Amino acid sequence: MARRLLMLGAILVALGVVYAAAWQTQPGATASQPHASQAGATAAVTSITRSCPPPGPGTGEGHVAVVAAPAQSGAGQSAGTGSAQLSAIPQAASQPAASKQKTGQQNAGKQASAPVTVTTPGALTVSAAPQAASYGGTAISATGEMAEGFEAEMTTASGVGLVSCTHAGADMWFAGTGASAGASTSELYLANTGDLAASVDVTLITDAGIQQGLSSAIVVGPKGYQTVSLAPYVRGSLVMAVHVQTSSGQVAAAIWQSGGSGGSWLPQAAQPSTQLVIPGLASASSAAHLFVIVPGAANAHVSVKALTSHGLFLPFGTQAEEAPAAASSSFALTSLGASAASLVLTSDVPITAGIEVPGSGIGQFSAAAEPITQQGVIAGNPAAGQGTVSLVLSAPAGAASASITVLPAGTAGTVGGPAQPQVVQVPAKSTVAVPVQAPKGGQPFAIVVTPGASSGPLYAARVVTSGGPGGPVVSILPVSSTPTEVTLSPARDSYAAILP
Repeated sequence: MARRLLMLGAILVALGVVYAAAWQTQPGATASQPHASQAGATAAVTSITRSCPPPGPGTGEGHVAVVAAPAQSGAGQSAGTGSAQLSAIPQAASQPAASKQKTGQQNAGKQASAPVTVTTPGALTVSAAPQAASYGGTAISATGEMAEGFEAEMTTASGVGLVSCTHAGADMWFAGTGASAGASTSELYLANTGDLAASVDVTLITDAGIQQGLSSAIVVGPKGYQTVSLAPYVRGSLVMAVHVQTSSGQVAAAIWQSGGSGGSWLPQAAQPSTQLVIPGLASASSAAHLFVIVPGAANAHVSVKALTSHGLFLPFGTQAEEAPAAASSSFALTSLGASAASLVLTSDVPITAGIEVPGSGIGQFSAAAEPITQQGVIAGNPAAGQGTVSLVLSAPAGAASASITVLPAGTAGTVGGPAQPQVVQVPAKSTVAVPVQAPKGGQPFAIVVTPGASSGPLYAARVVTSGGPGGPVVSILPVSSTPTEVTLSPARDSYAAILP
């Protein structure tokens, strides 16, 4: 017993010595104010990866617009100049035999170009994608200052951004039109830029419910892409939703839909929620359609509000619309009129949603999005005379403000350098359509949208029309956040002792 008491006493004395030494060696600590790292500390974004799909079938050689828009103020530490490298993503080794044959015929005799390297932040670069063929994908890796505020988009040869090049993920949603409504072709592109194979589960939800055709997992090999035709599984549908999930690894997903008059890309939709905002209803909104997807087992009762330049409008009146469980539904927006708008959807169960606006080809699409934080960037905007560019800005809650900056192609700081920012006020619960003037020089340009410091939640979409502001819609791109810095988790000093 005495030996045990002596051992316990020795341990307590040792712990006291360790505690005293630790207390005295804390950097900057005092007895009344122990040291802790500053909560909410930030660091500059230093690395980012994106994947671009192949160009849409029959649309020719793919082009990619890339731009980095570092913070203009010194809020974060500079990450150095850095670079963005664009390289080809070849066809995955595990491509199904039928797809291999089709892709192989398209790729016959074609080799991948050398990677493209971009090193100038603050200036737009539009280049032919370094693809193994006209139907190859593009992997992008940006580091240093080129990773801050980085955006990349698949574009037309004239620089019109058609679809964002996305981060790899494990859970993605898309909402589009059905085969009976004009989408005779629906192609799913899955890119895996990782070092291990990815296992992908694809769920198709139409107005007839969940379709069982794609019941087996799709394995996408490392450093490659696969194309999956969805049309055979959604025949007779009026609306289609696609849920892409991975059980191992991550992939970047993109969906191309086309009919007899051409095609369009589907933007990625927000995760199912009880409240959603869909930005980007353009001048043809009276002929648009709303797509509502209910993934759960209970019917949804959905209230729809339109945010217009005149304030709130109820396109379906005061009654909630019912959307059936485990199905996709389509609602015509004929009462909305021709003004630019965004939609706010409130549901009693989680839903996701998108819209189709008549325009070039099969039409153009927008989807439920997140508000802009820090800043949002649209890389691909055409030069003057090749399309009319506008931003559709919406404030579903309190009043919002936005600073709009144009970044031209070429070298930052030259005659074609950034224009003076345009500040726009968006009244609460309304939408403002803002024309964006192309810079001089006849080159494509990028747009940076920065919410004001005291601004309410701000949602945005970029709209390109041909033949003037009221012309056919050529492209809609929801504006997503492109951060220049990230918030670090708080940390505290800690000491531990291991006793036998």
